[in-house]
Amino acid sequence: MRSKCWHVATRIGVSAAVILGLSACSATSPGKGPKSPMAAPDETPVPTVPPHTPTPVPTASPSAASPAGTPVKAEPGKPIGPVISFFGAVRADGTSVDPESVDSKGIPTYLSSGGSGFTLVVEAKPGLSGLEPARRLMAYEAGNPKSRPDLEIESNRDMGDGSPAVCDQMKPEIGGIPGIQPPSFAETQRISDAINDLSCRFETHVQPDDACTVEKNGDFAFMSKDSTTQYCMLVARAWGFPTGDTLLSVRVRDTQGNPGPVKQMRVRRPAQPPQPKKK
Repeated sequence: MRSKCWHVATRIGVSAAVILGLSACSATSPGKGPKSPMAAPDETPVPTVPPHTPTPVPTASPSAASPAGTPVKAEPGKPIGPVISFFGAVRADGTSVDPESVDSKGIPTYLSSGGSGFTLVVEAKPGLSGLEPARRLMAYEAGNPKSRPDLEIESNRDMGDGSPAVCDQMKPEIGGIPGIQPPSFAETQRISDAINDLSCRFETHVQPDDACTVEKNGDFAFMSKDSTTQYCMLVARAWGFPTGDTLLSVRVRDTQGNPGPVKQMRVRRPAQPPQPKKK
Protein backbone atom coordinates (compact mmCIF):
# COMPACT_ATOMS: atom_id res chain seq x y z
CA MET A 1 0.00 0.00 0.00
CA ARG A 2 1.34 3.46 -0.86
CA SER A 3 -0.07 6.79 0.37
CA LYS A 4 -0.53 9.33 -2.41
CA CYS A 5 -2.40 12.64 -2.94
CA TRP A 6 -4.64 11.02 -5.49
CA HIS A 7 -8.30 10.91 -6.50
CA VAL A 8 -10.55 8.45 -8.20
CA ALA A 9 -12.64 10.21 -10.82
CA THR A 10 -15.95 8.93 -12.08
CA ARG A 11 -17.68 7.94 -15.24
CA ILE A 12 -20.90 9.86 -15.88
CA GLY A 13 -23.55 9.48 -18.50
CA VAL A 14 -22.68 12.41 -20.79
CA SER A 15 -21.86 11.01 -24.22
CA ALA A 16 -19.94 8.25 -22.42
CA ALA A 17 -17.30 10.89 -21.55
CA VAL A 18 -14.84 10.08 -18.78
CA ILE A 19 -14.26 12.92 -16.31
CA LEU A 20 -10.85 13.32 -14.72
CA GLY A 21 -11.19 15.06 -11.35
CA LEU A 22 -9.30 15.88 -8.17
CA SER A 23 -9.69 15.10 -4.52
CA ALA A 24 -8.06 15.25 -1.13
CA CYS A 25 -5.12 13.11 -0.03
CA SER A 26 -5.82 9.55 1.05
CA ALA A 27 -3.88 6.46 2.04
CA THR A 28 -5.55 3.60 0.28
CA SER A 29 -4.85 0.79 -2.08
CA PRO A 30 -5.35 1.76 -5.74
CA GLY A 31 -8.52 0.53 -7.32
CA LYS A 32 -11.44 1.41 -9.52
CA GLY A 33 -13.07 4.80 -9.11
CA PRO A 34 -16.43 5.20 -7.38
CA LYS A 35 -19.57 5.37 -9.45
CA SER A 36 -21.05 8.35 -7.58
CA PRO A 37 -20.64 11.90 -8.93
CA MET A 38 -17.32 13.54 -8.10
CA ALA A 39 -17.03 16.45 -5.71
CA ALA A 40 -17.07 19.88 -7.27
CA PRO A 41 -13.60 21.45 -7.52
CA ASP A 42 -14.39 24.17 -5.00
CA GLU A 43 -15.41 21.58 -2.41
CA THR A 44 -12.02 19.87 -2.31
CA PRO A 45 -8.57 21.27 -1.52
CA VAL A 46 -6.27 21.10 -4.52
CA PRO A 47 -2.49 20.64 -4.27
CA THR A 48 -0.56 23.55 -5.70
CA VAL A 49 2.50 21.36 -6.26
CA PRO A 50 2.81 17.63 -6.97
CA PRO A 51 3.32 15.38 -3.93
CA HIS A 52 6.88 14.67 -5.05
CA THR A 53 9.34 17.06 -6.60
CA PRO A 54 11.31 15.15 -9.24
CA THR A 55 15.05 15.41 -9.11
CA PRO A 56 16.75 15.55 -12.51
CA VAL A 57 18.19 12.14 -13.25
CA PRO A 58 21.51 11.81 -15.05
CA THR A 59 21.37 10.35 -18.52
CA ALA A 60 21.09 6.60 -18.26
CA SER A 61 23.57 4.16 -19.68
CA PRO A 62 22.42 2.13 -22.68
CA SER A 63 20.58 -1.01 -21.65
CA ALA A 64 21.93 -4.41 -22.57
CA ALA A 65 18.50 -5.24 -23.92
CA SER A 66 17.96 -3.71 -27.33
CA PRO A 67 15.34 -4.45 -29.97
CA ALA A 68 16.13 -7.13 -32.50
CA GLY A 69 17.97 -6.08 -35.61
CA THR A 70 20.91 -3.82 -36.35
CA PRO A 71 20.76 -0.34 -34.75
CA VAL A 72 20.21 2.48 -37.24
CA LYS A 73 22.53 5.47 -37.38
CA ALA A 74 21.16 8.98 -37.03
CA GLU A 75 20.30 10.86 -40.21
CA PRO A 76 18.94 14.41 -40.58
CA GLY A 77 15.14 14.39 -40.28
CA LYS A 78 14.94 10.71 -39.36
CA PRO A 79 13.56 10.09 -35.82
CA ILE A 80 15.49 7.01 -34.71
CA GLY A 81 15.11 7.58 -30.96
CA PRO A 82 12.63 6.03 -28.53
CA VAL A 83 9.08 5.19 -29.58
CA ILE A 84 6.24 6.44 -27.38
CA SER A 85 4.44 3.29 -26.23
CA PHE A 86 1.78 5.19 -24.24
CA PHE A 87 0.77 8.84 -23.99
CA GLY A 88 -2.38 9.71 -22.13
CA ALA A 89 -4.09 10.63 -18.89
CA VAL A 90 -4.96 8.47 -15.89
CA ARG A 91 -6.86 9.16 -12.71
CA ALA A 92 -4.86 10.63 -9.87
CA ASP A 93 -4.81 7.25 -8.10
CA GLY A 94 -3.11 5.70 -11.13
CA THR A 95 -6.08 3.79 -12.51
CA SER A 96 -6.66 3.89 -16.24
CA VAL A 97 -9.38 5.84 -17.99
CA ASP A 98 -10.60 5.66 -21.56
CA PRO A 99 -10.30 8.75 -23.75
CA GLU A 100 -13.50 10.52 -24.72
CA SER A 101 -12.63 10.02 -28.38
CA VAL A 102 -9.80 9.23 -30.79
CA ASP A 103 -9.61 11.17 -34.06
CA SER A 104 -8.68 9.91 -37.53
CA LYS A 105 -4.99 10.62 -36.84
CA GLY A 106 -5.04 8.44 -33.74
CA ILE A 107 -4.90 11.41 -31.33
CA PRO A 108 -6.92 10.68 -28.15
CA THR A 109 -8.93 13.34 -26.32
CA TYR A 110 -9.36 13.12 -22.54
CA LEU A 111 -12.11 15.03 -20.74
CA SER A 112 -11.37 16.95 -17.53
CA SER A 113 -14.02 19.01 -15.74
CA GLY A 114 -11.54 21.08 -13.71
CA GLY A 115 -8.38 20.94 -15.82
CA SER A 116 -6.26 19.50 -12.98
CA GLY A 117 -6.13 16.73 -10.39
CA PHE A 118 -5.19 13.92 -12.78
CA THR A 119 -1.89 12.50 -14.03
CA LEU A 120 -0.24 12.78 -17.44
CA VAL A 121 1.71 9.68 -18.37
CA VAL A 122 4.36 9.20 -21.07
CA GLU A 123 5.92 5.79 -21.66
CA ALA A 124 8.69 4.93 -24.10
CA LYS A 125 10.71 2.01 -25.44
CA PRO A 126 13.86 1.79 -27.62
CA GLY A 127 13.38 2.86 -31.24
CA LEU A 128 15.44 2.30 -34.37
CA SER A 129 18.67 3.35 -32.63
CA GLY A 130 18.30 0.40 -30.24
CA LEU A 131 19.17 2.68 -27.31
CA GLU A 132 17.15 3.10 -24.13
CA PRO A 133 15.07 6.22 -23.42
CA ALA A 134 17.14 8.73 -21.46
CA ARG A 135 15.86 10.24 -18.22
CA ARG A 136 17.07 13.81 -17.79
CA LEU A 137 14.09 16.02 -16.94
CA MET A 138 15.79 19.40 -16.65
CA ALA A 139 18.56 20.86 -18.82
CA TYR A 140 17.81 24.57 -18.81
CA GLU A 141 20.60 26.96 -19.78
CA ALA A 142 19.83 30.61 -20.35
CA GLY A 143 21.02 31.60 -23.81
CA ASN A 144 21.48 28.01 -24.99
CA PRO A 145 18.43 26.77 -26.92
CA LYS A 146 20.16 23.47 -27.68
CA SER A 147 20.02 22.47 -24.03
CA ARG A 148 16.94 20.26 -23.76
CA PRO A 149 15.68 17.59 -21.37
CA ASP A 150 15.33 14.03 -22.65
CA LEU A 151 11.56 14.23 -22.19
CA GLU A 152 10.60 16.90 -24.73
CA ILE A 153 6.97 17.77 -24.10
CA GLU A 154 5.01 20.94 -24.85
CA SER A 155 1.49 22.37 -24.82
CA ASN A 156 0.00 24.51 -27.58
CA ARG A 157 -1.78 26.69 -24.98
CA ASP A 158 -0.72 28.32 -21.73
CA MET A 159 -1.16 26.09 -18.69
CA GLY A 160 -1.99 27.94 -15.48
CA ASP A 161 -0.87 31.56 -15.78
CA GLY A 162 1.61 30.73 -18.56
CA SER A 163 4.51 32.16 -16.55
CA PRO A 164 7.72 32.40 -18.63
CA ALA A 165 9.86 31.52 -15.60
CA VAL A 166 11.42 28.07 -16.03
CA CYS A 167 10.45 25.32 -13.57
CA ASP A 168 8.64 27.64 -11.14
CA GLN A 169 6.86 24.74 -9.45
CA MET A 170 7.74 25.38 -5.82
CA LYS A 171 6.34 27.79 -3.24
CA PRO A 172 6.32 30.72 -2.83
CA GLU A 173 6.67 31.38 -6.56
CA ILE A 174 4.52 28.81 -8.31
CA GLY A 175 3.70 29.52 -11.93
CA GLY A 176 2.31 27.92 -15.03
CA ILE A 177 3.78 26.90 -18.38
CA PRO A 178 3.77 28.92 -21.62
CA GLY A 179 2.21 27.38 -24.71
CA ILE A 180 3.88 26.85 -28.10
CA GLN A 181 1.49 27.47 -30.99
CA PRO A 182 1.78 25.98 -33.53
CA PRO A 183 3.53 22.97 -31.96
CA SER A 184 7.23 22.96 -32.81
CA PHE A 185 10.47 21.41 -31.57
CA ALA A 186 12.63 24.00 -33.30
CA GLU A 187 15.74 24.92 -31.29
CA THR A 188 14.77 28.42 -30.19
CA GLN A 189 15.18 29.74 -26.66
CA ARG A 190 11.43 30.27 -26.19
CA ILE A 191 10.60 26.69 -27.17
CA SER A 192 13.46 25.19 -25.16
CA ASP A 193 12.40 27.19 -22.09
CA ALA A 194 8.80 25.97 -22.39
CA ILE A 195 9.92 22.35 -22.84
CA ASN A 196 12.19 22.52 -19.79
CA ASP A 197 9.40 24.18 -17.80
CA LEU A 198 6.95 21.34 -18.46
CA SER A 199 9.39 18.43 -18.37
CA CYS A 200 10.86 19.38 -14.98
CA ARG A 201 7.49 18.75 -13.31
CA PHE A 202 7.55 15.05 -14.24
CA GLU A 203 9.16 12.16 -12.37
CA THR A 204 10.71 9.04 -13.88
CA HIS A 205 9.99 5.36 -13.25
CA VAL A 206 12.12 2.57 -14.71
CA GLN A 207 10.63 -0.44 -12.93
CA PRO A 208 6.99 -1.53 -13.44
CA ASP A 209 6.52 -2.20 -9.73
CA ASP A 210 7.41 1.45 -9.02
CA ALA A 211 5.10 2.85 -11.70
CA CYS A 212 2.66 5.70 -11.08
CA THR A 213 -0.06 3.59 -12.74
CA VAL A 214 -1.87 0.45 -11.61
CA GLU A 215 -3.61 -2.53 -13.16
CA LYS A 216 -7.23 -3.44 -12.46
CA ASN A 217 -6.13 -5.81 -9.69
CA GLY A 218 -4.31 -2.97 -7.92
CA ASP A 219 -0.75 -4.00 -8.81
CA PHE A 220 1.60 -1.26 -9.96
CA ALA A 221 2.52 -1.64 -13.63
CA PHE A 222 3.32 0.35 -16.76
CA MET A 223 0.42 1.08 -19.08
CA SER A 224 2.16 -0.79 -21.92
CA LYS A 225 3.96 -4.08 -21.45
CA ASP A 226 6.57 -2.92 -24.00
CA SER A 227 7.54 0.21 -22.06
CA THR A 228 10.98 0.45 -20.45
CA THR A 229 10.65 3.98 -19.03
CA GLN A 230 7.69 5.91 -17.63
CA TYR A 231 7.35 9.66 -17.00
CA CYS A 232 4.49 10.95 -14.82
CA MET A 233 3.20 14.39 -13.81
CA LEU A 234 0.32 15.17 -11.45
CA VAL A 235 -1.47 18.17 -12.96
CA ALA A 236 -1.79 20.71 -10.15
CA ARG A 237 -4.18 23.65 -10.25
CA ALA A 238 -1.26 26.10 -10.60
CA TRP A 239 -0.49 24.66 -14.04
CA GLY A 240 -3.91 23.29 -14.90
CA PHE A 241 -5.42 23.21 -18.37
CA PRO A 242 -7.56 26.11 -19.67
CA THR A 243 -11.12 25.66 -20.90
CA GLY A 244 -11.44 24.28 -24.40
CA ASP A 245 -9.07 21.88 -26.20
CA THR A 246 -5.34 21.79 -25.49
CA LEU A 247 -2.95 19.79 -27.68
CA LEU A 248 0.10 18.20 -26.08
CA SER A 249 3.05 16.99 -28.16
CA VAL A 250 5.90 14.81 -26.90
CA ARG A 251 9.02 13.03 -28.05
CA VAL A 252 11.77 11.29 -26.07
CA ARG A 253 15.51 11.20 -26.69
CA ASP A 254 17.71 8.12 -26.31
CA THR A 255 20.95 7.92 -24.37
CA GLN A 256 22.85 9.38 -27.35
CA GLY A 257 20.46 12.31 -27.72
CA ASN A 258 18.56 10.98 -30.74
CA PRO A 259 14.88 12.08 -30.64
CA GLY A 260 12.12 9.66 -31.51
CA PRO A 261 8.80 10.16 -33.32
CA VAL A 262 6.35 12.75 -31.98
CA LYS A 263 3.14 11.61 -30.26
CA GLN A 264 0.14 13.82 -29.42
CA MET A 265 -2.95 13.90 -27.20
CA ARG A 266 -5.64 16.42 -26.23
CA VAL A 267 -7.14 17.52 -22.95
CA ARG A 268 -10.65 18.95 -23.23
CA ARG A 269 -11.99 21.10 -20.41
CA PRO A 270 -15.61 22.17 -20.92
CA ALA A 271 -16.64 25.70 -19.94
CA GLN A 272 -19.34 24.20 -17.72
CA PRO A 273 -18.63 20.82 -16.08
CA PRO A 274 -21.22 18.20 -17.14
CA GLN A 275 -23.75 17.35 -14.44
CA PRO A 276 -24.72 13.76 -13.63
CA LYS A 277 -28.19 12.69 -14.66
CA LYS A 278 -30.81 12.70 -11.94
CA LYS A 279 -32.34 9.35 -11.10
